[in-house]
Amino acid sequence: MVNHWLDTDLSQRRRDEGIVQRLGIRVAMVATLLAALVVVFAVCGGEDEEKPLPEQIALGEAAASVASGYGAAYEQLERKAERIRERERRQYEAKNADWEPGEEIELRGTIEPGQSVYEALVGRGIPDGAVFRVLTESEDEIDFHRSRAGDIWHAGVGAEGRVERLRFERSPERIWVAEYDEEEGEYQAGQKEIELDTGTRGIAGEVDGSFWLSIAGRGESDLLAHRFMKVFEYTVDFNTETRDGDIYAMIIEEKYLDGEFLRYGRVVGALYIGDRGVFEAYYFDPDDDDEEAGYFDEDGESLQRQFLRSPLEVTRVTSGFGRRQHPISGDERMHHGVDYGAPEGTPVQATADGEVVFAGWSGGYGKLLKINHRGGYQTRFAHLSRFEAGVTPGARVSQGDIVARSGNTGASTAPHLHYEMLRDGQHMDPLTVDAGSGEPLAEAYQQEFQDDVVEPVSEKLRQLLAEEAPEGLQALGE
Repeated sequence: MVNHWLDTDLSQRRRDEGIVQRLGIRVAMVATLLAALVVVFAVCGGEDEEKPLPEQIALGEAAASVASGYGAAYEQLERKAERIRERERRQYEAKNADWEPGEEIELRGTIEPGQSVYEALVGRGIPDGAVFRVLTESEDEIDFHRSRAGDIWHAGVGAEGRVERLRFERSPERIWVAEYDEEEGEYQAGQKEIELDTGTRGIAGEVDGSFWLSIAGRGESDLLAHRFMKVFEYTVDFNTETRDGDIYAMIIEEKYLDGEFLRYGRVVGALYIGDRGVFEAYYFDPDDDDEEAGYFDEDGESLQRQFLRSPLEVTRVTSGFGRRQHPISGDERMHHGVDYGAPEGTPVQATADGEVVFAGWSGGYGKLLKINHRGGYQTRFAHLSRFEAGVTPGARVSQGDIVARSGNTGASTAPHLHYEMLRDGQHMDPLTVDAGSGEPLAEAYQQEFQDDVVEPVSEKLRQLLAEEAPEGLQALGE
């Protein structure tokens, strides 16, 4: 049986991609240095000199040493390149081969849309009984039913068709391995421990066009903008309350695998300065208790509120609360909510914990969803394209749950979301509703929070502003 794993470490593929390039750069640097030494040697030499000067001898020896090093580096480059080519050849064969009786082989593949892990393995010639056994004996540790398109699998198959090893990768951090134990006569399965390194990086700037576009304009992922916006989702509506020239700053964690950037971590600290004021956020996890962890302002008050500022993460307000000319009838009437322009199918989230009291068709509202919340509040979402599974009268929903998708049903002229808020049966402007105060951090943690979190992170945020957005310091009066 073959005694090696193809791509034992998922990061090996990324390392290989840079090996030749890095070695090539080093070799080029060595060659350049060699050429420079030769030139210097020639300049220092004199045609009339009968004997070489000590400096010339030293340079000659250095040039010889560099030449030797150049040759060794070139050989190393060739060996590395050959190993990479061999690995790529084996990977290609593993991706395209099928098992044949009497053959020991390594197979590798990717789950296709609509395909199960069982179908993927059987489709490569592995006996269905062997596949069924490894999957069923490993299912307590590996949930193959949650596989999705793009997941990667590796299988080492013996001559008799038994799956000796099965490796299943959902992401660079989520890898499971099942291996047949000859002594026990069964499979041993578990998740592979992946060690990640964590670093932090600071980012600051001005809003230009929108916060989302400002982050994208820096070459950062949309996920970074999303992380920042989630921090302030209770206090800032990034759909309606951001303006060009607003200032932002953040300290963000970054996760690395074998020195390669993998993903963003949590926002450690954040600052947003706009027309509505200055908002600061600091992540704090008292006693490493995830249930108590969260974001707090500089005074230790939780940023979490009863209601989110918006039911949609990214969109624009197309019609506000108040009297207006109705787009269909043409007469002037009261508009009891806020319209958000959004493509059909945009996820709609519950803005607070509550109970669904209506989910169905309601005349001009089209598909309408009503949710009751504590304190006599009710939210309504109209013109929906569909409701999420399980969102029916009597169902409980949590803040941030995706409950429906925006649409263009009922008396609607274009895809959008109509959002209403009521308290004790009276309509309110969703954009001006006071979402309530957050819970303060327990007194026992206040000093630790100030000393270990606010003071050092606040200093870093202000250093960022000084370097990248000094107007922010002016706005802070510093």
